[in-house]
Amino acid sequence: MTFEELQELLAEQFSCDTAELDRGVALADLGADHEDMVELAWALGEALGVEIDESDLNVEMTVGELWRYAMDVAENADV
Repeated sequence: MTFEELQELLAEQFSCDTAELDRGVALADLGADHEDMVELAWALGEALGVEIDESDLNVEMTVGELWRYAMDVAENADV
């Protein structure tokens, strides 16, 4: 997964433009709630080919933090 692919996934889920999704934007700023975190965990897991626990995600995360989390998960899944 590339950062651009993460931006596209978020843009689709939160109905916004990828240009709005720089690394400093908090998911809460996109209107994220608990249900969105469940859907995001599922979509991110699908994209990465691993299971993501929605409790690992929270609305206060920034796009950059979510990106780092996704990369950590992807690296550990390859082990």
